[in-house]
Amino acid sequence: MKSKLSELKPIASIRNRNEFHCLWHSDKLKQIRTFENKLIGSSEADKFFIEGFCVPCDQPVSFLVDMQVGGRKTEKGWVPNWRERLECPVCKMNNRQRLITTLIKQLLSPEPGNTIYLMEQVTPTYNWVVNTFGEHNIIGSEYLGPEYEGGICINGVRHENIEKISFDNAELDFIISNDVFEHIPNPSTAFAECARSLKKGGIMLMTIPFHSGSDKSVIRARINNGKPEKLLPPVYHSNPVSPGSLVFTDFGWDVLNMIKESGFSDACIDAYASEAFGHLGGGQLIFSCVK
Repeated sequence: MKSKLSELKPIASIRNRNEFHCLWHSDKLKQIRTFENKLIGSSEADKFFIEGFCVPCDQPVSFLVDMQVGGRKTEKGWVPNWRERLECPVCKMNNRQRLITTLIKQLLSPEPGNTIYLMEQVTPTYNWVVNTFGEHNIIGSEYLGPEYEGGICINGVRHENIEKISFDNAELDFIISNDVFEHIPNPSTAFAECARSLKKGGIMLMTIPFHSGSDKSVIRARINNGKPEKLLPPVYHSNPVSPGSLVFTDFGWDVLNMIKESGFSDACIDAYASEAFGHLGGGQLIFSCVK
């Protein structure tokens, strides 16, 4: 069985809250939610497996669904965090990670020479991209601390501060960002840096925890005199190179204008859903930003 990448297309490309409302009430997402409820209802445990096809691995697998990373129990039973689970047993990537690597696979030309920057390096996603696309120039990084200059390598790991990345103007063809921008104190500055570094027509694919019920983004923390100042109860996300990363921003709908005002010609939210490829959770959202 071989994957048919042409089948994995967005079920909607969204530019405003009304379009998102229409998507949420669409027949496709009703079908997905019915399928999810059936899976949860048929399982007596807080862990189960879903048969599907992993596009990055190009093979049938049993995706793991468990109650890690925010799964919760309700009166109707366990509700998993679909976005962060559905883990492939082979590549170890979860739902959103497999989705963005599938899109990379569809985007990249078979001709060598593209320069792709991933805002991660110590992850299964980065390892998969490097091992799959060795004919291209793949660059990954982590944030290692304010004391380091951008582009320096510490124990084999490249450091970048996304607010002042070390790439030249128009150096990059693609940027991939998996849940990074919510941890950046000044996201508008970081968006502008990404736009500066991309070639004209270059694409940034981005995931963020998106608060679709909010028109405006909420600032949870800021930097004051060189130190984080928490304006709301602190939220931390796991990080492969530190104990946890503080969330600075809960992004709402104004993030689309924020991206375009930072130098991108277009920005939209592509929604994906596929039972066969293990992309459940009421539609997985990828921000597609074009220079």
